[in-house]
Amino acid sequence: PGGRVRISLGDVSLWFDVSGPSVIPQGDTTAERPVLVAVHGGPGLDHMTVKSALEPLAGDFQVLYFDLRGHGRSDRSSAGSWNMRTWADDLRRLCDALGLRKPVILGSSFGGDVALTYAALFPDHPGGIILANTTGGHWGGPRVIEAFGRVGGPEAAAIIERIYAADAEDLQAEFNRVCYPLYSATPGWAEESRQFLARMIRNPDVAAHYSSHEVSSFDPWSLLGAVRCPVLVLAGEDDPVCPLPVVEELAGQLPDSTARLVRLPGARHTIFRDRPDLAFPAVKTFVAQIRESHPA
Repeated sequence: PGGRVRISLGDVSLWFDVSGPSVIPQGDTTAERPVLVAVHGGPGLDHMTVKSALEPLAGDFQVLYFDLRGHGRSDRSSAGSWNMRTWADDLRRLCDALGLRKPVILGSSFGGDVALTYAALFPDHPGGIILANTTGGHWGGPRVIEAFGRVGGPEAAAIIERIYAADAEDLQAEFNRVCYPLYSATPGWAEESRQFLARMIRNPDVAAHYSSHEVSSFDPWSLLGAVRCPVLVLAGEDDPVCPLPVVEELAGQLPDSTARLVRLPGARHTIFRDRPDLAFPAVKTFVAQIRESHPA
């Protein structure tokens, strides 16, 4: 029912959406605006994790949102394909199918793991990648437990510890009650985060499969040496999900000449909500610099 905007990549059909025009009038002619491809958080969530956060960018760019396979409104596909290499390959094929050359990819949280893997597996494909509030898929266990304890006290730390211990009990409700509200320090987040979770199409099967099969078998950091495109890393200094020391370590392993780390004081995991004054200008500057060095 309804008109779904989907694109077939052959073995899988992905749902996508765009905000902002790609061609705008300019005097007697027209101008093409840059396209930014947003990769959502998860695993098991959908593009709603990034859409409201990145909406202001539609004033300068065309922002393309999509749901990874197994997620949201895209084909579920099969559990055997719910892994980083496949998601990274899907991202490359999606850009090719839409005719995007040298795309700029913004991966938020878990989406940053996908963006980093894509940039490493297909080093000549991206124009650049933006790693936003992400550790790029690296296991930061003890530092995450400590970071949640710092912003949410012992109760929050204990829940994260139990999640990492892979207790059989389902801790989702506890996590949503205690930990999710800690993702932002900005007023109004408690209600906004409740709505956020309610709006999302969630696939807990992807999350369960990913944490039990994939996390231990592949670390995107093992491919870091292959990344050649410009990289912008945006890190909330108080982010409990992706602690700053882990992100600094990630940035330190990327090529000095092309990678830039921007620390956002006072920001937690929702960096565009907590520090829009710093995060959005950093994205715009990064895209402008790429356009200068790779004119269309």
